[in-house]
Amino acid sequence: MTPQSLRDIHAPVALPGDWWWLWLLAGFVLVLLAVWGFRSVLRYFQPREPVAIPVPPWEKALAELARLEQTRPEGEAAVKHFYFCLSGIIRLYIEERFNIRAPEMTTEEFMERVRIAPDLSDVQQEFLGQFLNISDMVKFARHEPSAFDRAEALTSARRFVEGSRVIVPADPDRGAA
Repeated sequence: MTPQSLRDIHAPVALPGDWWWLWLLAGFVLVLLAVWGFRSVLRYFQPREPVAIPVPPWEKALAELARLEQTRPEGEAAVKHFYFCLSGIIRLYIEERFNIRAPEMTTEEFMERVRIAPDLSDVQQEFLGQFLNISDMVKFARHEPSAFDRAEALTSARRFVEGSRVIVPADPDRGAA
């Protein structure tokens, strides 16, 4: 090595351009990540809505029947409305309990579906046929039941709901068509 081949050390060379915007962008991204993380933690610890326990169809029907019992229908229109409500409660109960689309059917269509339903006994089917026929007579044929008949219809409907809460095993002789 000769003295001419040795050179002096140079000072560091600055890179071209300013890099302050890169530091600003990195800080902004970090702030956004911190806010998102904080919100995620808050959402995790936030109390959740309690899950609503579904009310069994017989409890709904019995509550509606109790509410209907408080009414005192007087006059033809009020009695007609009473029977509309009473048969509507029973039809909705049957729809929810036995999966028979009762509210949209005529009584005849409904009774055809009930006859092939394995979950309803013959006694329950007979009751439904009589109950809905009387309701139809009041609603559409101007039949005027007495106060005793109205109370008896309400009691019968309540007995039907309470008696059909438990599924009765299907009669093997009655075939499902």
